[in-house]
Amino acid sequence: MEHDIHTHLYDIVQSCQNIRAFTRNIDHQTYTDNLLIKSAVERQFIIIGEALNHIKRLDVMVYNQIGYAEQIISFRNILVHGYDIISDQLVWQVVKPISQNL
Repeated sequence: MEHDIHTHLYDIVQSCQNIRAFTRNIDHQTYTDNLLIKSAVERQFIIIGEALNHIKRLDVMVYNQIGYAEQIISFRNILVHGYDIISDQLVWQVVKPISQNL
């Protein structure tokens, strides 16, 4: 079943809030040492990228208003298909702005 754009936008916001909750009050070392947190955060990034893919297909004008959408989708693709090249440092560099801006 295809969702509407509002549902996908909600999913993006919810995933960002989840990332923030998962990483609240932890540092990079704690993130690196905790497989459960790393897996949960990466899953949320995958959801964000997938939601953006759906938005792009449904309404390109809305999609074009979302900053860094292509980079976010590319990051999702790396998480899914290039899992062997993902570093904790790279993911953490993306996590920190989300944690600080919500």
